[in-house]
Amino acid sequence: MTEEWPKVWVLFATFKRTTVALKTIERLGQYLHYPNLHFHICDDGSGKTDDGTDRWHVGVLAEKFAEFYPEVTWHEMNTPPGQFNTGGNINKGIRLAQENGCNIYFLDFDDWTLFRDLDIRPHVDVLDRYEQIGFIRLSYHVPGHGLLTVHLDTPRVNGAWMWARIVRRWSLRNKIGDTDSYLVSTQPFLAHTRFHDAYGWHPENVNPGLAEMGLSNQYIRSPLGESGPQILFPIGPITTHAPWEHSAGRANDYAKV
Repeated sequence: MTEEWPKVWVLFATFKRTTVALKTIERLGQYLHYPNLHFHICDDGSGKTDDGTDRWHVGVLAEKFAEFYPEVTWHEMNTPPGQFNTGGNINKGIRLAQENGCNIYFLDFDDWTLFRDLDIRPHVDVLDRYEQIGFIRLSYHVPGHGLLTVHLDTPRVNGAWMWARIVRRWSLRNKIGDTDSYLVSTQPFLAHTRFHDAYGWHPENVNPGLAEMGLSNQYIRSPLGESGPQILFPIGPITTHAPWEHSAGRANDYAKV
C-alpha cells in the first residue's frame, strides 16, 4: 500500500539543457520505481529554453513530468545570468520537501539519465529505519573507497540487504593504492535530512563542482567521524553497477565545474 511507504521527493535540478532534461525525465518515468513519489523541479534561473523554441524551460519540463505525474511542482531561483547557485537551488527543494512533511529526498541532475530499472524501496526502508544512515550513493564506485560490508534489515520488502558502508578513515588513509576525497557525491543519490543536520547543507552560490566538493569536505572534516549518519552503496545485481549514463559533458551549462 502507498500509505505504508514514506513520501520521497524527487528533486530534479536543472539549468537550460532542455533537450537533455526531457530525455532524463522520460527515463525517470520509465525506470524509477517507488510507490510514493513526488516530483519537484529545482530550476537555477533557466528562463527560456535553449532548444530553439524560445519557451519557458520549467513549463516545458513540467509538461513532460505531467505525462506520468500531473501533481509536479517547481521553484525557480533568481540566479543572475552567468552565475550558479547549485547548492541554494537544491537546498530550497529540500526545505520545501520538509515543509510538506518529507525528510527523504532523491536528487537527480538533468543530465544523469537512467537506462534500466531502479527500485528504491530497499534504500528508502533503510533510510527510514536506521538513524545511523544518512546518505545512499547511487553513482559509481571509484578507486580508493574503503568499504565495510554491512547487513541491514528491510522489512517492507520482506528481507535483508547487504550494503557497503564508506569508512571515512580508511578512504582517506588508504595505504594500498588510491585515495578519494569525494566521499559524498552529488551524482544521483538518496538522503535523509539527518545527514544535513549533522554535516551542513549544500554550499550555496557556487557551481555544481564546488557545491559537491564543499559538501564532501563538510562530511570529511566533521568531528563526528564514524559516529554520525553514514554513507552507503547498495550491493546487488540491480544496483552494483550504477544504472545511469551521463548524457551531457562537463562543458555543457549545469555540468560545468
